[in-house]
Amino acid sequence: MKKILSLLIALVMALSFATGAEAASKPLSIWVDGEQVQFGSNAPIVEKGTTLVPVRMLLEKLSFKIDWNEKSRVVTAISTNPRNAATITLQIDHATAYVNNKPEQLAVAPKIQNKATYVPLRFIVEATGYEIEWNDAERSIYIDTVQESRGFMWKVEKDGNTVYMLGSIHVANEAMYPLRDEIMDAFMESDHLAVEIDFASEGDISEFIRSIITYKDGTTLRNHVSAETYEYVVDILTAYELPSDSLDQVKPWFASLMLDDLRRDESEFKSELGIDQYFMDLAAKSKLPVIGLESSESQLNMFNNFSDRIQEEMLLGSIAGFYIEDEPVADLSDMWIEGDLDMLTAMAVQTQKSDAEYYKAMLQDRNVLMAEKIDAFLKGGKSETYFVVVGALHMAGEHGLVTLLEQKGYTVTRV
Repeated sequence: MKKILSLLIALVMALSFATGAEAASKPLSIWVDGEQVQFGSNAPIVEKGTTLVPVRMLLEKLSFKIDWNEKSRVVTAISTNPRNAATITLQIDHATAYVNNKPEQLAVAPKIQNKATYVPLRFIVEATGYEIEWNDAERSIYIDTVQESRGFMWKVEKDGNTVYMLGSIHVANEAMYPLRDEIMDAFMESDHLAVEIDFASEGDISEFIRSIITYKDGTTLRNHVSAETYEYVVDILTAYELPSDSLDQVKPWFASLMLDDLRRDESEFKSELGIDQYFMDLAAKSKLPVIGLESSESQLNMFNNFSDRIQEEMLLGSIAGFYIEDEPVADLSDMWIEGDLDMLTAMAVQTQKSDAEYYKAMLQDRNVLMAEKIDAFLKGGKSETYFVVVGALHMAGEHGLVTLLEQKGYTVTRV
């Protein structure tokens, strides 16, 4: 959870100056996403210089589900906001609270007054991790629960032409949205959207797909992967009540894609929520021209040209998704929301070190072709703006688009 430290410090300082007289003369008001929290007869109080608020009223406004255990006198609050996985536990008359099972000392222990549980406001704001603003003159606190994703965006300019490059996550969940204003403003001012593949402009490629996903020499999936890998595939298909030989006739790379789709049916992370799909949908609504930097055939040929070793590793990666507890792309989602460029760069470096064949085909070679097309955008004679959305991993590292464009003499600025 991201803490807005400077604002928290301001809040703490402001609350430390509060006195009973001040509270009486001008009651504290708390606003969540522009709407004032109505405490009714259970207004915030000040005790020993600490402002306390009715915990249920505030936390429910902050999208927490509240549970009260009368016997143990314990309050448990669990966030229902997909961006905030906080769980808060408080006990009446105990000065130790727990946030995600970690102890936190309170300035004043929770207490019951007028049948409402009061808790230090400072603790609640800090524990929820939301952005806050303190207005001293109005004695008002403003809490913003809408945290915009930072993402990865760069800007390049030349001779009146502008290119915004946004690194995408192809599968996402609702927690990725909304996107920050700078990203949306860049899209709104653009004359073209460029993505990896413009599916709307492509014809029917089903015959092409059928021609490359199977072996022509009479061999099947089990002939190209280990017995253990094949058994995993059979187990997964059986668990989903599908014929155990459903994928026998396809190559490992295609079996990998099929298993990914099967698992994603039960996941909160969907391709239709992906960042690139989001902007393609917006472009369709606004009739913004879309440019494909690649084609479906080129990407499928890349998979098809992988060695048996790489294809089996792809398949094993898909299989692993069925056996690990955490969602495989959850860390990528968090990285994108925070805009953690260090993590993105480390991923690019690790991919390069771990498998040269995969890295060259998946990133290095494709990046060269993408950079050439972006270079052409910048050298166009119409003074236009392009919004380019490709996988985030294409941006970082020594062979990433940022580096390749810098090597062509451009100044690439992260926005």
